[in-house]
Amino acid sequence: MPSTILSLTAALAFSLNYASSFASPAPSHTVPASPLSACAASLNAQLPSPTPPNFHFSGNVRRFYVAAEEELWDYAPTGWDNWLGVPFNLSPRAQNVGNVQYGQTWLKALYRGYTDATFTERSEQPPWQGTQGPTLRAEVGDLIEIMFVNNLSKNYATMHSMGLQYSKYSEGADYPNNTMPDVNVVLPEAEAVPPIDHGVAPGGCVVYKWMVSDIAGPNFGEPARTHSYHSYVALQEDTNAGLIGPTIIYAPGQMNQTMATYREFPLLYMIYDESSSWLSGENAAVLQNSGSWEQEHSHHGPQKAWHDAPSEGGRNDHHYGVRNQSEGIGEGALGLDSTQTLWSGNQSVWLPQLVNLQGSGQFMGAPSFHTLNGYVFANNPPYEMCFNDNAIWYINGYGSASHVFHMHGNSFVYNNASEYAISINDGVGKTLYMSASGVGLWQVLCHVNNHQSNGMLNNYRVYKPGQCPLPPLAPAPNAVV
Repeated sequence: MPSTILSLTAALAFSLNYASSFASPAPSHTVPASPLSACAASLNAQLPSPTPPNFHFSGNVRRFYVAAEEELWDYAPTGWDNWLGVPFNLSPRAQNVGNVQYGQTWLKALYRGYTDATFTERSEQPPWQGTQGPTLRAEVGDLIEIMFVNNLSKNYATMHSMGLQYSKYSEGADYPNNTMPDVNVVLPEAEAVPPIDHGVAPGGCVVYKWMVSDIAGPNFGEPARTHSYHSYVALQEDTNAGLIGPTIIYAPGQMNQTMATYREFPLLYMIYDESSSWLSGENAAVLQNSGSWEQEHSHHGPQKAWHDAPSEGGRNDHHYGVRNQSEGIGEGALGLDSTQTLWSGNQSVWLPQLVNLQGSGQFMGAPSFHTLNGYVFANNPPYEMCFNDNAIWYINGYGSASHVFHMHGNSFVYNNASEYAISINDGVGKTLYMSASGVGLWQVLCHVNNHQSNGMLNNYRVYKPGQCPLPPLAPAPNAVV
């Protein structure tokens, strides 16, 4: 039987209303009282059914509270090219890669951790972790429960694990769950969590449950292993907007000991293409007109983040020019506005993807930033360790390019072999162990020529014996290196 054709314009107009109708369980939009409390009820320590045969439940449940939020991000907060040792706006390398023309501050969408289900106080995060979301830690055999809130103004978002196991409900990925044409698919909200409804209601809230099976654990008798997570509504657009974070999995019973005996550094290799971000239109509206986000914010008073802090319901009341979905969305990189009709079914699949796709491509000439943890040209707060400390680098590659991890002054061990450089492809994570024997301020970088020249380098510091201000590590008699 032929399907009814629905006008694309009409579909987009009711996008937020429709988003509240395809969720299971009901999204927080539809719960007028204490929406976060209703969502938190799913933090119940119940295992998905069935569980994989290689998952042996330890009885431990690790809970995390994560929100996707819009935030102004400064790729070069010191204002200097700390490789050349010159002001950033005078740096020929920064100028050559296009990082000066529109400034180094851009609107991003980032995962941010909170201390509990009220989402009123952010959890602590090392300053060098930058654009990465909060580090999710667990041991083999644990169940991870994540209460996730979408505090974005108009875009959909999820959390999808790279390397852990989950039921279909906790996949956090937006695509049809069948391959039969002409059959309507209705996805649960967890596969495309809706944004804030016109600044009045909070965004969607779901609980993801990830299982740490044996296969996700450390290799070759090591104590820890890196994984990651990201949004998977429109992968390219979601990750260029900024939604990426690290996960660390420890051998059974070794998390506390490892954290006490190693310095740990999650390191993200990512070239942020600002033209591919679904915030490209918001950035274009400011940077092509007033010239900088700093000037834009001078009209509204100082604030640290794009939104005001969320209230109990997670709502944000001020968007400062961010367009609501009811006002229509731009053409985007794919020219999707020229598509006049889409199939009337599967709106829970195509509508979130379409919203995120059409947010990209609205800033022609927007630059790319070649970053480690969201910093260019050694603008990071240095990664620090004492002489002879043991350290673990949890490196993840994202984006559309391969990279080469290399550090000056020290070598490292990967899979029980000593290395001085190692490649990292996009979507891949590697766990590297080092002993801090080389004293000094050193570069850690991407050894791909143009990536390094375009600013993909950070600094790390190993303090001299007797001069280290850091709390000492516990002895590690069985350290990898």
